[in-house]
Amino acid sequence: MRLGIFPTLAPYLLPHVVPLVRKRFPRLELLLVEEKTEEVLHRLHEGRLDAGIVALPVHEDSLHAEFLFEEPFLLAVPQSHALAKLPSLKLSDLSTQSLLLLEDGHCLRDQALEVCHLAGAGERTGFRATSLETLRQMVAADVGITLLPTLAVKPPVAQAPNVHLIEFRGHPPSRRIAMLWRKSSAMAGFLKQLADVFKELPKNLLDAHSAASTPVSAKPAKRSASKASGHSRSQSS
Repeated sequence: MRLGIFPTLAPYLLPHVVPLVRKRFPRLELLLVEEKTEEVLHRLHEGRLDAGIVALPVHEDSLHAEFLFEEPFLLAVPQSHALAKLPSLKLSDLSTQSLLLLEDGHCLRDQALEVCHLAGAGERTGFRATSLETLRQMVAADVGITLLPTLAVKPPVAQAPNVHLIEFRGHPPSRRIAMLWRKSSAMAGFLKQLADVFKELPKNLLDAHSAASTPVSAKPAKRSASKASGHSRSQSS
């Protein structure tokens, strides 16, 4: 069974869902193909994939779209950024910001541009990343700020130093993930069962609140060694 999935989701979703698939369908030979959404759709139409996992919306009359889950975005900023002091964000907080984005061809770029449009934010010029990991490292290097999907900041993904994560309050910006297959597919019944396994992800994996960092201003200040030793001397005298 050949399943396509796009690069800004594959490494963060598959470690959680593949064990569930193997447990449910132990005899299934699953071939995973990581490609950008446009190529996944192309291979679906040509019959070179049996199903594909993409972000909605997709306007393809010949394909069935089975909704799987909604994944919120968080804002990733350097620890020293002014927004790191906020416990949460509303979209209008981004109105004066410019975000680091992926290069053309990534569906996450289109989703981030839509968020920028709604918030009145802009794109950071002079740089476009080729991967989500590049965006993460650019934030860590104090180059700028960006949007990260929740699954991309959950274990087993290691937390990058100097990357502060802020959740959006209210109805956060998000991406809606679906499994697609040809309406004419003889495997439609099985693919519906497979999609149901993807829907069984633990809810905490998609919880942006649990992934958000503590606001910088709310973090307890560390006492210096000299103050601590001075305090102990005053108690002993």
